[in-house]
Amino acid sequence: MPTRRAAKTQSKPLARSTAVRRRKVAAPFPWRVLFVVAGVAGLAALGAAAMGSRRIREEYVKPMGKAALVPLAAAVAPQADRVWEETRPWRNQMARAFASINTSDVRDQVASQLSRWIYRLR
Repeated sequence: MPTRRAAKTQSKPLARSTAVRRRKVAAPFPWRVLFVVAGVAGLAALGAAAMGSRRIREEYVKPMGKAALVPLAAAVAPQADRVWEETRPWRNQMARAFASINTSDVRDQVASQLSRWIYRLR
């Protein structure tokens, strides 16, 4: 009688099934976050449309701006004034330089240089 070969048992590939299971759990997560963000944005837009842009601006945006910007302006204003005073000599010097440049001879020279530059580009 011929010898009978033992049937090979089919083993389940454990690593593959766990990988598939992990992918199924991890893959939808970014989509869920995207759907939640889109839903919240849609509800916010619906609320803004129902309330009206003027009411939102008057009741929410302006008071929040005042609460945030007034202390900031109070902290920055003295420094800005000090810097403005410190730069006065430089600003005066630049004003004199621009005034000396703003003559008809300089304008003609700049115009001729620009026309030559444009001619080269053609």
